[in-house]
Amino acid sequence: MPERSRTKKKKQHDFLLICLIILAICGFIIARQEYKIYQVNKELEATTQRVENLKKDKEELEAEKKRLDDLKYIEKLAREDHNMVGKDEVPLFIVDEKENKDSDKKNR
Repeated sequence: MPERSRTKKKKQHDFLLICLIILAICGFIIARQEYKIYQVNKELEATTQRVENLKKDKEELEAEKKRLDDLKYIEKLAREDHNMVGKDEVPLFIVDEKENKDSDKKNR
């Protein structure tokens, strides 16, 4: 009889060992899947933020496009960004005093 109880205990021990191995494998698979889900959610958040930024940029560009239909706005841009002047206007350039002093020092 002692042999039967020993084999029975060994079978129980083997069964518990197999159950633990199966649980460990399942735990590993679940952890790996959770990590993949975390990565996908993180990527989704980044993509959503990018889409929102692109929508804002689109709205700004559409507003700029509408402003470009206004001749006064175009004239303002030409004057400010490209230093353009009208037909009968004389260009006026304001020179900073620091620039004059620096150029005088270089010329000496």
